[in-house]
Amino acid sequence: MRTLRFLLQKEFKQIFRNKAILPIIFLAPILQLLILPLAADYEIKNINLFVVDQDRSSASKGLISSISNSEYFILYGYGSSMREALGAIEGEKADLVLEIPHGFERTLVREQKGDLHLAINAINGVKANMGGAYLSQIIQSYAAGIQMHGMDLKAFPESGFIDILPSFWYNPNFDYSFFMVPGILVILVTMVGAYLCALNIVKEKEVGTIEQINVTPIKKSHFILGKLLPFLFIGLIVFSIGLFLVGYGVYGIRVEGSLGLLYGYLVLFLLAILGLGLLISTLAQTQ
Repeated sequence: MRTLRFLLQKEFKQIFRNKAILPIIFLAPILQLLILPLAADYEIKNINLFVVDQDRSSASKGLISSISNSEYFILYGYGSSMREALGAIEGEKADLVLEIPHGFERTLVREQKGDLHLAINAINGVKANMGGAYLSQIIQSYAAGIQMHGMDLKAFPESGFIDILPSFWYNPNFDYSFFMVPGILVILVTMVGAYLCALNIVKEKEVGTIEQINVTPIKKSHFILGKLLPFLFIGLIVFSIGLFLVGYGVYGIRVEGSLGLLYGYLVLFLLAILGLGLLISTLAQTQ
């Protein structure tokens, strides 16, 4: 243990004397945890919509008003020509086109059904899928509103009378930061563990200090533990800072469950990652 203690002292001094490593260990993870969850947001807003209203009735105007009041859509264009709308899509000025055919309101009243045509620019697949889903929900809500006002219409059978409402117990408000912060934190701990552990040993190869350790009368287990344990402690510190200082302090993410179990699995994960970094460092000769 005395030999291991001296090795750990040497490693910690070597790590904290390196001014290039310290920002990577502490500053970079905090900044990434603060910025990346704000950027990694799959909620899409400001979708440009072109409406082709060939009916120009109270029903079509009510539907357009419902869409315009949504925070997801911007009414880019309004007209009666499908050729003009498709030209807006080809010019990448519109993302979706909603065509309301002639006689839409009359068909609703007489036949209790109606057809709408939706054209989606699918070059951006994520935006196309999300925009189409948002618009479908608004149309269903509009159809449900018509039914609630006493008009027994079946224009949109998808809306139905029985709604299945999922309940997100972990993230009831569906806040993307609650999903992204834990995942980004694991990635950062992985980078700090494997990346820095590998670089630390390879740097000793480059400057020649590894030869001094090779001629030192220490056991292989002491050498391996001396290289792994400092970065294990650093990984635990980085994880704690990200979990409590940024996760809870900034985003309000609380830990539910056993902290001991969480940190127990973290230690096992870090040992595996540090072992991978140590393996890479034995094969690589330069940083």
